[in-house]
Amino acid sequence: MIQSLLRALDLLEALKGPQKAFSVVELSESLDLPPSSIHRILQTLCAKDFVVKNNQTHLYQLGPALISLGTAATNQTKLQTVCQPVLAYLSECTGEDAFLMIRIGLRGLILAKAEGPNNLKVVDHFGYEQPLHVGAIRKVLLAYQSPEFLKHYLLNMEEHPSKLSIQTPEMLLKDLATIRKEGISISRSEYIQDAIGIGAPVFGSDGQMKASIGIIAPASRTIGKHFTDLKHDVMDSAEKLSYRLGYSLP
Repeated sequence: MIQSLLRALDLLEALKGPQKAFSVVELSESLDLPPSSIHRILQTLCAKDFVVKNNQTHLYQLGPALISLGTAATNQTKLQTVCQPVLAYLSECTGEDAFLMIRIGLRGLILAKAEGPNNLKVVDHFGYEQPLHVGAIRKVLLAYQSPEFLKHYLLNMEEHPSKLSIQTPEMLLKDLATIRKEGISISRSEYIQDAIGIGAPVFGSDGQMKASIGIIAPASRTIGKHFTDLKHDVMDSAEKLSYRLGYSLP
C-alpha cells in the first residue's frame, strides 16, 4: 500500500468530524503525525479542492471537489449490492442466516439474505412481507419512524396469523422507545416458536434510516455470553453497512 496515500485518506476521514474545521495542530494530534507532514498533505489536497483553507482562521475543512465525488458514489451505490459483503460478514461471525429488511408501507420485506453454515435454521423467505411490529429486524424499521407514522400504524395494526406476537399499543410503544434508546432490537418467539431475532438500524448519508439488518436463530443457540456476542456482531454490521452508505457515525 502507498503510505502517503493512506495518510491523505486518513486526513480526509478526520476532517469529516463534527467539528468541521481543524487546525494543523489538531489534525497532527488526531492522526499522530508531525505537523510538517500534515501541512504537506493539506497543500496537495487544497490544490485539487478536496480541502479548503480559511485564510483568516487558518483552519481547514472539506472542499467542494468531494461533493461531485460523493454524489456520483451515491448514485452508483445500490443498497442490495453494498449490503452483500456485510451480510456475508454477519453470517460468518454468527453462524446464522443474516437478513436485510426494508419498509414497504406498513410491512417489512426481506431485501437480501446471506446463509449461515448451521443446518438447523429458522426459515424466513425473500419477498415475504410481515407487519412491522412482528420480529426484531422488522420492529427496528418501525422504531425509527415519525410520530405521525406511528400513530397511523397503531390505528391500522394487523394481528399476525401465528397469534404469537400479541402486543397492545402501549406495550409496542414501550418496546420501540427501548429500541431507539439501545440501538438494537430483540424478539423471542414473536412469530416463530422458539426463535430469537436480533436487529439493528442502518442509516444513509442523510442520517435517515434506510433498512435494518439482523439475524434469526433457534433459541437453543443464543445462550449466555454467546447471546452478548451475537448482539455485538449485529450492531457492528449495522455500523459497517451505514458507513458504506455514507453515514457519519456520531
